[in-house]
Amino acid sequence: MTAQPVATHTPPAAVQADHIINCGADSDPNTQTEWLLTNGLGGFAMGTVAAVNTRRYHGLLVASKHPPVQRINTVAALGETLTFDDQQIELFNHPFHTEDGDPVVAPQGWRHLRRFELRTGHWCRWTFQLDGFELIKELRLVRHRNVAAVQYRIEPIADAIQPLPLPISIRVAPFIALRDFHTLRRAGAPMRCESTDRRIAVQADSEPPVHLLADGGAFNEQPDWWYGLRLDRETERGLDDTEDLFVPGSFQHVLSVTGASWTICFGTEQIDQDTAAGAFDQRADHLAPLVQHVQSQTPASSDPAGLESLVRASDAFVVQRGSDQSWSASIIAGYPWFGDWGRDTMIALPGLLLATGRDDEARSVLTTFAAAQHDGLIPNLFDERTDTPHYNTVDASLWFIHAALEYTAATRDRRTWTELLLPTCRQIINHYMRGTQFDIHMDGDGLISAGNPNTQLTWMDAQTDGVVFTPRHGKAVEINALWYRALIGLALVLSEREPAEAEHLNKLAARVKRSFNRTFWSDETGCLIDHVRGDDERDTALRPNQVFAVSLPVSPLPRTKQMRVMQTLRNDLLTPMGLRSLSPHDRNYHGRYQGAPFQRDKAYHQGTVWGWLIGPFTEGWLRAHRFSEKSKTEARTFIAPLIEHLQNTGLGQIHEIFEGDPPHEPRGTIAQAWSISELLRVAALLDRS
Repeated sequence: MTAQPVATHTPPAAVQADHIINCGADSDPNTQTEWLLTNGLGGFAMGTVAAVNTRRYHGLLVASKHPPVQRINTVAALGETLTFDDQQIELFNHPFHTEDGDPVVAPQGWRHLRRFELRTGHWCRWTFQLDGFELIKELRLVRHRNVAAVQYRIEPIADAIQPLPLPISIRVAPFIALRDFHTLRRAGAPMRCESTDRRIAVQADSEPPVHLLADGGAFNEQPDWWYGLRLDRETERGLDDTEDLFVPGSFQHVLSVTGASWTICFGTEQIDQDTAAGAFDQRADHLAPLVQHVQSQTPASSDPAGLESLVRASDAFVVQRGSDQSWSASIIAGYPWFGDWGRDTMIALPGLLLATGRDDEARSVLTTFAAAQHDGLIPNLFDERTDTPHYNTVDASLWFIHAALEYTAATRDRRTWTELLLPTCRQIINHYMRGTQFDIHMDGDGLISAGNPNTQLTWMDAQTDGVVFTPRHGKAVEINALWYRALIGLALVLSEREPAEAEHLNKLAARVKRSFNRTFWSDETGCLIDHVRGDDERDTALRPNQVFAVSLPVSPLPRTKQMRVMQTLRNDLLTPMGLRSLSPHDRNYHGRYQGAPFQRDKAYHQGTVWGWLIGPFTEGWLRAHRFSEKSKTEARTFIAPLIEHLQNTGLGQIHEIFEGDPPHEPRGTIAQAWSISELLRVAALLDRS
C-alpha cells in the first residue's frame, strides 16, 4: 500500500482528497499509517488506514469536556454489516489474540477495502468494494462542537459484470469506550442505555453521555460486550494493551436507491435532525483564507503545494480554550496525547498564527498565557484534568518574550504591546534578574542559571522513576541565547519612549554577550558547550541547543563562530527529518526509540531526531551565510524531506520525533505543533527573503 499525493490546488467546492492510499485484498491491513481529524476544541478523531484500532487514543470521536483538555474517547469504532443477495458481509475489524496467543484480526473487513482518502482538516473516506457495488464511508467532525458524523453511500461499479444488488440492508453497531482517553475500558462497569426510535444515549461512570442519532432506519437495543481487544501500539510502548468495548445494539437501515446516503451522528451533546442533515453540507473551506494569505505573502513560492499542505496541517493545533461564553485561543502541542504547553505554544505561535495571518488568535494566545504569568514564569502546561497551571520551566517565559516581540513586529499592535505584553515581559525580566522559583536567577556575569539535580526545566526534560536522563541544570546555552535575544529585543522596542530603560538593557546585554562567548565557546570542539555548572563542570556533548545562538534574530556570537557552529551541526546532527538530539559519536547515543516508557525516555533526548529543530537550523544556516543565494538553495534541501513526508507517508502531518538511525522511523505523536510550525515559518521565510 503506497500513499499517493493528489494536487492540493483545487477549488474548495471540489473538495478533493489531499491523500489517497490504494489498498489490496491480498496484502496485510495498513495499520501503520495513521490519520487525524480535529474539531478546534482539542477533540479529534484518529485511527489507521485499515480502520483497525491499535492505540487507546484511536476513536471516531475523542471529545473535550473542558476545551481543549479533559478528553474522553466516546465511540471507538462502528461495526458495519451488509446484507444483500443472501450474503452477509462484515466490514469492520477488531484485533484479538487467539487462545495460543497469536495476533488475529476478526472480522476482516479490511479485505474489502480498496481506497482510503483524506482531505486534511475536513474528512476521511473509506471505499469498500463488493459484488457489483461500492460502499463509501465518510467521517467528518463538526467544527467547534463535540460532534462527529459518519455517512454511508452505495455506488455502482462502472462496467461491473454483476448488477447492483438492491436493496442492500446495512447494520451498524457502535463500539462504546466512553472513558478518559489515557485509560482503557473494562467490562463490568455499569453502562446505561436509553433508546427511542433512531436516537440513543449511553452513559458510564461519571462521564457525560454519548448521544447517537441516525437520520433513517431504526435502532435495535441489544446490549453486549466485546472482550479482549488488542492494541498493538500500546504493546510496543510497554503499556497495558487490551480493552473491552460496550455495544448497546445496532442501527439498521435499507439502501434501495443508487447514491442514497445514510448518516449517523454522535457526540457529547444533544443532537437534532438538523445536525444530522447539515453535517455533510459543510462544503465551505474555512482554511481557504489562510492558504490565500500565505500565498499572497509568498507569490513566488518554489513549492506552493508544500506551503498549502503546511497551512492545512497547521489548523489542527489552533483550539479554543474555555466555554463558548468565555473562550480564548490556544495551541495544542501534539496529537493524540498532549495539551496546550507553554513552551510549545510560544515556539509554535509565529509559524502557526503569524505566518498564516491569524493575528487575532495570536493576540488571544498571548493574552491567555500572560494572564497566567506568576513570579515571572509562564506556565509549562495546563493540567489535562484540573486545568491548573504548572510552572516547571525556565524557557517558556523567554519564548513568551520572543513570541511577543514577533507578534508586535508583525502586527504593529501597539495597544496590546503597551497594555499587556510589555508589562508581562518586564515582570519576566525583573524576576529573572532578582531570582524566582526553581532557583532561576541571573548570576554576576549576567547569565541565567536555573535548577538543581532534581529538576528538568529546559525542553530536554525526560525523567522516569526519579531518573533524570539529560540533566541540564546550571547555565544552558539556549536559555542564555534566548536571554540575550530578550534583552536586545526589548531595548530596541523601548529605545524611543523609554531610552533610560533601553540603555540599561543594552548594557546588560553587552555583559551577557561577553560572558556568553567566554563561558560557552570551546576552541577544542569548535562549537558551543551545551551547559555549564560552576567553574569546572562543562558538558561538551554535541547537542543541537547551540543552534539558537545563531538562529534567533540577534546572536551573541561573531559571524566566524556562527558559521563554525552551523557547519558542526550539519556534519554531525543533521538528518533528513531534523536534528539529532545528541551526536551519534557520543557514548550515550541511542539510535532507536522503542520499548517500555523507561527505555523510550532514556532515548528521548539522547539521539532521537526532532523535526521542529529543522526550523532553527535552517534559519541559522541562512543567517550565518547572510541569506546568500547559495544558502537559500541549500536551505531548501534541508526542509524538502519533511515536506515530502507531510505530503505523502505523514498523511498531512509531521510526527514529533524520528529515530536517530536510518531510515529514521517516525515515533512519538503523529502530529506535533512545532514540527509543522517551524517548517511553515522557514518555508515562508525562504520564499519571502
